[in-house]
Amino acid sequence: MLFLPMVTSALVASAVGAHRKMLDGGEDFFGGDGSARSQHDRSLLGSSDLAALEAGSGTHFALYIIIPFVSAIVGYATNVVALKMTFYPLEFTPAALKFAQPKGQPFGLLGGWQGIIPAKAGKMAAILCDLMTSKLLDVKEMFGKIHPKRFAEALAPEMAPAMHRIIEDVARKEAPEFWEGLPVYVQAALVKEAMAGAPEFLADVIEDLQNHVYEVLDLKAMVVKLCEANKQDVVRMFQEVGESEFRIIENSGAYFGFLFGVVQMCVFYVVDVLEPSYSGPLLPVFGFITGYLTNWVALKLIFRPIHPTPVLCGLFTLQGAFLRRQKEVSEKFSKLNVELFCNAKNLWEEMMHGRLREDFGELVMRNTRHFTDVTLGPAKPIATLVLGPEAYGRMREHIAEQLVRELPKCVPCSYAYQDGALEVENTVCVAMKGLPPDEFEGVLHPVFEEDEIKLIVIGGCLGALVGVAQYLLVFSSS
Repeated sequence: MLFLPMVTSALVASAVGAHRKMLDGGEDFFGGDGSARSQHDRSLLGSSDLAALEAGSGTHFALYIIIPFVSAIVGYATNVVALKMTFYPLEFTPAALKFAQPKGQPFGLLGGWQGIIPAKAGKMAAILCDLMTSKLLDVKEMFGKIHPKRFAEALAPEMAPAMHRIIEDVARKEAPEFWEGLPVYVQAALVKEAMAGAPEFLADVIEDLQNHVYEVLDLKAMVVKLCEANKQDVVRMFQEVGESEFRIIENSGAYFGFLFGVVQMCVFYVVDVLEPSYSGPLLPVFGFITGYLTNWVALKLIFRPIHPTPVLCGLFTLQGAFLRRQKEVSEKFSKLNVELFCNAKNLWEEMMHGRLREDFGELVMRNTRHFTDVTLGPAKPIATLVLGPEAYGRMREHIAEQLVRELPKCVPCSYAYQDGALEVENTVCVAMKGLPPDEFEGVLHPVFEEDEIKLIVIGGCLGALVGVAQYLLVFSSS
């Protein structure tokens, strides 16, 4: 992609260089001896700068006209490449040099590169989660939308046989003689009696969870872990949410590159005629300026101005492209947020296996102990007498522990209900649409704002490389 503007610019520069050689005393454009013409041009240059400019003009000025078009290609190509480097590669390349990569930085001290967003995935996720929970989503309110009885009904098909198995296993382990001595129909009746309390137990668990959700769920840890483990999902979210804005960055590179190329054409023409020895080194400078400014202007167009701003006496209204699409961005972001991150599956996986898993396990166990005591009810004194206090206590703890182990196998059957009940997508979408422009800009822009300068400098450096290539291929030998 970068090869095209390099070759095009080199060809143009070569033509201009050939024109300069012709003026300095090379072969005549039409094949004759150019010495007389060269002597005439030098005499003009010595007598007057204006005359020198006139000597370098004429039909050959058409060669300089190509420069803005080359600059447009360079602006477009550098913006495209800079965006690609923002997202890719997902992992540091080459892997052999990863040991020299500063944590959270896309570059390596010994060379190599990782996309800016993949390199910053964890940090960006933490910022995004803080902004989302402070402006868009109340986690406790979200879990409060789960109806305990409906949750129990959704979980019952998997939980019922699990509890049946747990009760039988614990009874055989803690009181084998007592349990085996009971008639089969009595065993079945006891298990059935215990099973009757299962919905109430599950309802108690979800109510307890709603009241203590911040003690058993670390939402930020969940989002950061998911983003670091699934960098492709982070890239996908940015690409889909900012699809229109990235097209603006790419296309504006051509538009502004052309405008900057007009300035470059004028300056290059004057310098090439008056001081030819300085014209070559100007190419990397203009290349850097073109790449840098096209990226800088494009990013400004996306987020500025924040509020609708009338210009030209109200004939036009300017506002950042990202902010003008607030409704569309809100819908896309909220949909991808649920699909990739804040869904029932990920929330429960974090509670059951994440940083606060022990606290979550204790929440389930205290409800299991209560369930065991309530289920036995009036028979509890008899069970304690028959089994002994220690055996009864062990039985209660074993039931609780096994339920904690069985829950991850059972709870997935309730995800569909929970995703509908939690209403994360609708809640986030409505909240984002209702934000004033300055707060809406503050939801996503800060996620990568600190790394914008890297994107801008990358564009400048790529533009400078094009200029260096032109200089080395054409002017260093001329």
